[in-house]
Amino acid sequence: MLDSKVVRQILKMDGRERERLRQFVDSPYFNQHQRTVKFLALVLGELDSKRPALSKERVFKKIFPDETFREQPLADLMSGLMKLVSRFLAVEQLTEDPYAEDIFALERAQDKARFDLLKSREKKLSKKLKKAPRQSKDYYWANYRLHAVYGYYRNKYEVRNDAQPLQNMLHALDRFYIVEKLRHACHLTANSMLMNTTFEFGFLDDILAYITSPAGNELLEKDVSISCYYHILMSLREPEEKLHYEKIRHYFGKELDSFPEQEQENIFGFATNYCIARINAGDGSYLRELFELYRRAISTGVLYEHGIISEWNYKNIVTIGCGVKEYDWTESFMESHYSRLPEKRRENAYAMNKAQYYYSRGLYDEAGNYLREVEDADVKYHLARVLLEVRIAYDRQETNFLLSQLESLRLYVRRNQKMSVKEKRNYQNYIRFTKQLATLKHQQEFMGREQFRQKLESLHGKIMGTEQLVARGWLVEESGS
Repeated sequence: MLDSKVVRQILKMDGRERERLRQFVDSPYFNQHQRTVKFLALVLGELDSKRPALSKERVFKKIFPDETFREQPLADLMSGLMKLVSRFLAVEQLTEDPYAEDIFALERAQDKARFDLLKSREKKLSKKLKKAPRQSKDYYWANYRLHAVYGYYRNKYEVRNDAQPLQNMLHALDRFYIVEKLRHACHLTANSMLMNTTFEFGFLDDILAYITSPAGNELLEKDVSISCYYHILMSLREPEEKLHYEKIRHYFGKELDSFPEQEQENIFGFATNYCIARINAGDGSYLRELFELYRRAISTGVLYEHGIISEWNYKNIVTIGCGVKEYDWTESFMESHYSRLPEKRRENAYAMNKAQYYYSRGLYDEAGNYLREVEDADVKYHLARVLLEVRIAYDRQETNFLLSQLESLRLYVRRNQKMSVKEKRNYQNYIRFTKQLATLKHQQEFMGREQFRQKLESLHGKIMGTEQLVARGWLVEESGS
């Protein structure tokens, strides 16, 4: 039974969530079937033990002690408990929405024509929305539903010739729709650029045309969410127009507290991706900007999830910190955030990044010592280790070892079934250009200065013109020197 759908769902819950589920199922309002209560208690008790004993026969004997084993009663119990688990998740979601309870009470009062309750709940929710420090999607949805209920109530029962309540409803609906449309358009535009997907955006062009109108500009001035997501979207569409990024950076700075945590992470992600895209396009000034974004994310806590930093954010910060030569700060960051890394990946991530740090300082022996501690736990670590070994060999002018490493990497990439076609192309281009670069540098003393310059310039142009390329910054820098 450990493989059953309902038990798998319970396994995913932590101790506190399981206890809330038990209380939920124990409540006669939600469940009056005592065997389901007993069944859940048995499951929870076994899941707390090291070796859960949840065979169908044993469970049946515990729940139906006086009956002969049959499959159907157990199937009915699991089905009933699964329905309760689904309802429990819905209630959990309801309690996390700061406005849902008020909205549902308001709509229920309207349906039941309990207008005294409706008016009192309307006042309460209106005050809550006015005091809301952050205008999340829940805020916009609740604001629209509040105005819809109260607007139609006022129009039907109080002041029929007053159009303002219903006009307020339309304004609230427009703002909810525009924010959601822009937010999703940002994510899907980024997705289409990254994954080469295609989406039909419907009324998006009409919304963008409206935003650039006088009325739309007024809305941009009033609503930070609409303004923020508009400029994020336009930064994806018009990356050369730096004004859009300046707006994003403003919202990630002074206005950050206006957004819920998840949206803060979204803004940070879009801002960093913009900087990375500009760096890849050859604008090195954004490296320092990216470094400052990460420092801001550390100070605000946006970078952490339950106090943990992902190994990839850890890697990015070390790489960028070394790139802007903030060595003391970077070393301090590595040590202070060691314990924040995911426990199972901690040693590997630390060793890999320590190697990167020492390489950036030109301490190749120290870098090599840490690289030997790196375990190829997955494709990413293997590739990162090999790329750093190649760069060390290149800097030491160990051409034969470098070419050998590149050939091993070529075979690894070709045979690896976990890498996407796009990832493989990125590395294949890297291998080709690195091999040409190393060979050219090795032959430099055997050719004239002008011939070497022309060949290096030609290689640099090819690198700059290739979109699918890993370690682009390093190749651009080396071929441009």
